[in-house]
Amino acid sequence: MTKIFPFRGIRYSGKVDLDKVITQPYDKIKGGLINEYYERSPYNFTRIIQAEVEPDTPRDNRYIRARNFLGSWFNEGIIKRDETPSIYPYYQEYTIDGVTRMRKGVTVLVNLRDTNIKAHEKTLDGPKADRLKLMDETGCHTGHIFILYPDPDGVVNKVLDSVAGSEEPIAVGHDDFDCTHKLWAIADDEKIKNVQDFLQPHDLFIADGHHRTETAVNYMNAADVLGAIAKGTELPENCLMTLVSMDDPGLIVLPTHRYVHSVPDFNKDEFLGKTAKYFDIELLKSCDTCKAGDRNITSAVKKAAEQGLHAIGVHFKGPHCCLLTLKDVGVMDDLAPRNEDGSMKSETWRALDVTILHTILLDTILGIDADKLAAQTNVNYHRHVGDGLKSLADDPQGNALFILNPTKTEEVKLVADAGERMPQKSTDYFPKLLSGMVFNKIRYIGYPEGKSEFLSL
Repeated sequence: MTKIFPFRGIRYSGKVDLDKVITQPYDKIKGGLINEYYERSPYNFTRIIQAEVEPDTPRDNRYIRARNFLGSWFNEGIIKRDETPSIYPYYQEYTIDGVTRMRKGVTVLVNLRDTNIKAHEKTLDGPKADRLKLMDETGCHTGHIFILYPDPDGVVNKVLDSVAGSEEPIAVGHDDFDCTHKLWAIADDEKIKNVQDFLQPHDLFIADGHHRTETAVNYMNAADVLGAIAKGTELPENCLMTLVSMDDPGLIVLPTHRYVHSVPDFNKDEFLGKTAKYFDIELLKSCDTCKAGDRNITSAVKKAAEQGLHAIGVHFKGPHCCLLTLKDVGVMDDLAPRNEDGSMKSETWRALDVTILHTILLDTILGIDADKLAAQTNVNYHRHVGDGLKSLADDPQGNALFILNPTKTEEVKLVADAGERMPQKSTDYFPKLLSGMVFNKIRYIGYPEGKSEFLSL
């Protein structure tokens, strides 16, 4: 059973330019982007979700500073809590490959105790510990968890459109990828109930935000132990999520490519020799188009998928790239890891391009197993092939870039239904849900350790 609730969202007031303070999700804010966000505004949301690492102490660290920033921003009127509990239609207009689309979602609180939320990706301990420290200090769900639900008839979107199609949005923001983000508020009890009633019998599926979901559950459990008391719907057990229909025409998935580096004694010819046991290898004659940006390797991978083949592109250092096409998917019956009970992975899991890559090429041939993936010692991830090629060219330890087709939403559902997990970053739903458009703060009225006055605002 799915239980969702309206809430009194926290948003930036009109005192700041929204475009200068909203950000990508925390895990996308790396390197120079942190500095860029800091320079845009002293109130940029990266100070909360991915602050600069300074000399940290138990009494002065990035998590405490995030809490202090939020407290001072409240006092200055930079951020405010909405007066009326609402659900928030969140629409995103974006363009991919020359086609402009609109993805429609609704931001709500989802009850973690009673709702069946299905995952499809593995998580890492480090990011969960990091997010838990932030939640512990701020008492906030600062980032959106991206959730999918089935709605082939568009029942929920019709409710959202009844407001989004007739009223001005309460917030409009623009990101660095030419996407426009619009937010409305629905406080009408009947409309809210229509959405609640439709979603109640359906399971929810995580599209993006596995670490934050597990962190929210851990935080809820900790609040139970501490005996924390809160009011309204803004309770520790109710988590900020944005729900998008998996049948929404505006929903697309992009691939995430694997950049492999620092493999001891890596040799291109030896690698291809081992690969030939499982894959047909087509050497692409020229990499001139790769350098120019018109990448024939990407086109070859896409064309293979259209023909129903399991194909992976691989680009080595220098002008060397090829297409690997799996000879027989049945090989995964023997090579794929087993479930905890010893049973075979589902047919869907065994036939995913991303699991074929990880099982055969990374683990079996290159020796990059689950432990090394968890330690993040040999694999980085890139949305754009060009970024991966640049890393490959610039990094003396670079070995190869593996180029994938995207995982399909239906595959996500089937794997999650089977209770299985794909490798990390198997999906990339574009665009991201921006941080800072609206977020949730738990409304504590009793908290044993009393972090600061901020927690009782």
